[in-house]
Amino acid sequence: MKAGFYWSYPSRSLARGGQRTLLAIFCIAVGVLAIVALQLVGNMVNDGLTSNIRAGNGGDISVRSDIVPLTAEQVTTFDTLKSQNEITQYTAVAESQAQSIDNDGQFQFYNLAAVDPQVFPLAGVPTFTNPPNGSLASLLTGNNLVVTQSLLMTLGAQVGDTITIHAGDGRVVTGTIVGVIENGGLFQGDEALVSLNSYKALPGASNQPVSYNAIYADVPDHSDENADAAKQSIQSALPLATVTTTKDALQQNEDQVQLIRYFLQVVGLLALLIGGVGIINTMQVLLRRRQTEIAMLKTAGYQRRDLYLLFGVEAGLLGIAGGIVGAAAGVGVSFLVKSLVEQLFSIALPGSIDPVTVVSGVAIGFFTALIFGLLPIVQASQIRPVEVLRGIAERRGGTGIAVSILLAVLLAVLFFFLALSILKSVGVALGLVAGAGIFLLLLSLAFTLIAFIIGKLPVPERFSLWFVLLIGGALLISAAITLAIPAFGVLFLVVSLLGLVVVILPRTWKSNVKMALRNIGRQKIRTSTTMVALFVGVFAIGLILTLGQNIKDEINSALSTQLKYNSFLLVGSADKAAVDQKLAQISEIQGQTVNAVAQDIPLAVNNVDIGTFLQGVSDAGSSSSVGRQGAIFFLSGVTGYDLAQGTVPDTKIVKGFQASQVGRNLIAQDASPNPDGSYNVLMPQAASLGPLNLKLDDLVKVGSRDGKTTATLKVVGFYPTSFTGTNLPIYGANSLVNTLSGGNPLYVYSLKLDPNQAHDTLQQIQKAVPSVQTFSVVDLLVFINGLLNNLIILLTAIASLAMLAGIIIIANAVALAMLERRRELGILKSVGYTSRSVLSEVLMENGVVGFTGALLAMLLVTLATVVLAKVVFKITLGVSAPIVLGIVLATAVICMLVAWLVAWNATRVRPLEVLRYE
Repeated sequence: MKAGFYWSYPSRSLARGGQRTLLAIFCIAVGVLAIVALQLVGNMVNDGLTSNIRAGNGGDISVRSDIVPLTAEQVTTFDTLKSQNEITQYTAVAESQAQSIDNDGQFQFYNLAAVDPQVFPLAGVPTFTNPPNGSLASLLTGNNLVVTQSLLMTLGAQVGDTITIHAGDGRVVTGTIVGVIENGGLFQGDEALVSLNSYKALPGASNQPVSYNAIYADVPDHSDENADAAKQSIQSALPLATVTTTKDALQQNEDQVQLIRYFLQVVGLLALLIGGVGIINTMQVLLRRRQTEIAMLKTAGYQRRDLYLLFGVEAGLLGIAGGIVGAAAGVGVSFLVKSLVEQLFSIALPGSIDPVTVVSGVAIGFFTALIFGLLPIVQASQIRPVEVLRGIAERRGGTGIAVSILLAVLLAVLFFFLALSILKSVGVALGLVAGAGIFLLLLSLAFTLIAFIIGKLPVPERFSLWFVLLIGGALLISAAITLAIPAFGVLFLVVSLLGLVVVILPRTWKSNVKMALRNIGRQKIRTSTTMVALFVGVFAIGLILTLGQNIKDEINSALSTQLKYNSFLLVGSADKAAVDQKLAQISEIQGQTVNAVAQDIPLAVNNVDIGTFLQGVSDAGSSSSVGRQGAIFFLSGVTGYDLAQGTVPDTKIVKGFQASQVGRNLIAQDASPNPDGSYNVLMPQAASLGPLNLKLDDLVKVGSRDGKTTATLKVVGFYPTSFTGTNLPIYGANSLVNTLSGGNPLYVYSLKLDPNQAHDTLQQIQKAVPSVQTFSVVDLLVFINGLLNNLIILLTAIASLAMLAGIIIIANAVALAMLERRRELGILKSVGYTSRSVLSEVLMENGVVGFTGALLAMLLVTLATVVLAKVVFKITLGVSAPIVLGIVLATAVICMLVAWLVAWNATRVRPLEVLRYE
């Protein structure tokens, strides 16, 4: 019989709990929702990037050479390797940054890949959506095009449409879309595919043959050992290329995925932690209202261990119910977050649902309820029946306080093990629990003090000298804050003025204000808990929006105001006369310069072969190094100036990072080679960082792309590294460009156009000379703003899960307050207060709580922004007044709305019913 009681009592207690039970379930559900949703998204990212690594890598080996594309002669290296049986098959791909005009008349930039459809791809056959049974071999003939689904949507096109593609090398493809493939594997983002043979037949800007950015190869038996051996041979023959085996790609993707999963899991655990705080509050009220029952159970012979089991079963049932609700909701939310991730990164993720993750969500709910229910369960089990039955107030001595502290420590330890089971990393779990615990403890203490201060704020019946002086001082402080931080100054000014308004309010309203403030001070612990929950969500959202807006403003400002020119053309030698003629007909051009440019191949630095020089250098850069890819970029292109006619680089000359003296700008004498045959050049300041570590008078040997010519460059100065339109990084004489291009250079036209007319003007030029590649700062701003907006939306959506936990805590706190103050409400209504008056007091109370929590969160956002600006970004960042005002006021309104929804029925209680039974 006793065993049956252990089930019947908890289940009936939960059924009787009604609204209180639902609140406890919601507290658990919101944390489980966040954990399950974000873990499912992490699983999707993991499956998308690591499930078929060979398909994503394009074969057993992927060879990329984007900065210095491979020539046809260099590609023959793979024929040699094939004859030596080091590789079994390979396919070469010519990729180019392309542009087309969409259905709205806007330029769209994407990737164009010229492939051999009979061989490409070696791995990961594309999945066609239209036609369903399509293949590259059957569709890519002539100028037919196959596009990814994302590009089809970007262009607003459909199968059968004919589009014109302007490739980066000057080739113009006018093709018909005959097939659409799903995004995934090797085909990520916006991409169009065309036949390599057809592409080669088209004339380029400088009549240069097609070069290749990517080579995909297979090795015998597809084994890692053979792939590693082939990688060494390829790297030795092509030192400027990046060679990636499937093993390398898997490791890189796993590292990236692990970081993403840690981020998602930590956010979910924070939401779970906030929900756990709500569980503690709810369980405390649930058990406090049953003190008489507990006393009766003890007098009937039930021991503490029996009560632990009874209430433990009750908490477990709450956890299971909350886990089921949260896991089910998490599945739905995961697809929302998945779509945001796909939109941001232009990748396709599998929509798979891992049953283990969903079921583990229910288990997490169960253990979370037990962990956070432990403290109130032990406290309730310590009740002494004689004190309850005699109506003696509960006294907490030193032993009770010590037990509470020990229980809090035990709770932290148990939550650590829960976090460890999810994160699978002791260091990350320990850092999360310790960091979050200390942070939340400090916040709780601070908000408890603030709640105490709010509870003591005066509500005077009339104006007095001390009150006027107090408000006057507050107005002066608000004015000073307004000068420094306008948004907060306005908020403090409004609060100060409200202090004056309170005095002239009707007596009933004034009483409501006083009761609202006193209730905040009376329930300091619960108020501080609510503020902490709000604080975390508001801080995360506020920081994301503030940094996102600042970064967008900085980029927009840099590109819009710091560049002398805002539009650019890339023109081949054969088209230069036609472009000059067209530009002469356009009156809207406000400024113009023309520079000859030539791509080159780095060969040596200070007589050290480039392969040896860059051996062992990581691709990634750091604060002291530009990395391998950065080093190759800074040595791989020359911008020419007509130095003989006095046209020199319009730039400031700065010291190299390794130099003790400033070099010089180029002069007319640099138009011709030095007596030793070298050419004087300027290098970007970043080239003086590792691994290049260039200094004045250092020598760099480069070769032409066709391999017929070499030139030695002598560094005579450095210019600040910054965005310079389409200029190539090395600044030299036109004679150097002619040498490296074989007398057939490309030309970069830098134009200053009216931003409102730049798009139309560039369209006119490209229509007149189709092989011209156009680019404007406006196009770049649209692209960057779109990317940042998507990133902000994604991060805000993830942070909103923590905010949702805070909103549940608010609803929880209001509902529990209504239950605890049920007798008080009955008394108020019996002495003449209406339901509307009582509800207005509740709304005011929670509006103040929401306003205060959000205000302090945005103050910390401001501080964090200043610190990040000084330490990380090295720029000046500000906090937007609309963002601060919008977030603070919106939070206050949300708190009031939630309070209104929860307290509506509770404030309509009948006084006679309450006073009779309470």
